[in-house]
Amino acid sequence: MNPVHLETLLVIVDEGSFDVAAAVLGISPSAVSQRIKALESSTGRVLLRRATPVTATEAGEI
Repeated sequence: MNPVHLETLLVIVDEGSFDVAAAVLGISPSAVSQRIKALESSTGRVLLRRATPVTATEAGEI
């Protein structure tokens, strides 16, 4: 797994928002979304519940 994608996942879960995670990471919200899409694609699982706040699924908690 890509460590940058994993870091992005952790920041989203910590902050509860793709937008806030983007600000913390210094990248665009679109880049955050693309990283998570790539991570979910590589794991074959949905890792985040896209609600307010964003939370990890059971697979995302692992």
